[in-house]
Amino acid sequence: MFTDTPYDGCALGVVPDAAELSSADMLAVAREIALTETALVVPPRLPGSTYGVRVMTPDGESPFGGHSAVGTASVLVRAGRLAAGEAVQECGGRQLALTAGADGSTLCVAGEPLLHPEWDPGPLLAACGLTDADLAGTPHLTGFGPAFHVLPVDSQALARASAHLTDPVWADCADAVLVAWDPASGTAAVRVFAPGYGMPEDPACASAALGLGAWLAREKALPGTDGRYSYQVRQGEDIGRPATLSCTVDLTEGRATAATVHGRVTATASGRMTLPGR
Repeated sequence: MFTDTPYDGCALGVVPDAAELSSADMLAVAREIALTETALVVPPRLPGSTYGVRVMTPDGESPFGGHSAVGTASVLVRAGRLAAGEAVQECGGRQLALTAGADGSTLCVAGEPLLHPEWDPGPLLAACGLTDADLAGTPHLTGFGPAFHVLPVDSQALARASAHLTDPVWADCADAVLVAWDPASGTAAVRVFAPGYGMPEDPACASAALGLGAWLAREKALPGTDGRYSYQVRQGEDIGRPATLSCTVDLTEGRATAATVHGRVTATASGRMTLPGR
């Protein structure tokens, strides 16, 4: 996801028709695929949903479908199981609006994002090998849905950051989103450390990219206070999986009210699997 080059970006497993699989089957499939996330498509339960998804990691089920929604939608369009255009994905009792396409899809969110600036970033910075002196703006806990710890830093600090995976801070703080913002190009170079989600470093995180729009609004880093503004997120370069997330954020009187993230999607493998005991 978030690339048109095979083996770049964020890898995702998708099972287009998992309606007949038990939870144990789904977990076995995810463990065999052995990626960070595998999206298994199931019939929806909520009115208005186009399709349902259960997201499995090798350790169990995740209630969050935003990270994988872009890739899942494009796979379904390519497989002829979903018409290109507007769709609603259901995952963990939550509905996500999408614009689906064969070559890439867009995740759309709306509403009041969480913005919580009152927390001490020191321990989290230390767990990333940084200090308060590396900050280049105001940290926030922010997001549309899942909330992320946004730590603005300069490009040099971003490059030398390294997650100390044994640091106890990760037990209470699942992630750190390091952001080096370039206002001239409207581009954020981002690194997402997420040991609390089972990922030492995430090469592309759609949910964090959406939350970044709320942070940009709060920091008054965008050209205006009303209307739609575009920004790009570059991620994954430090771990050899470069990704590009193309985003927009809608502002009303300086407040973020909606955001989108678009990503290209490319296939690297397809095939059939035999279930345990079948």
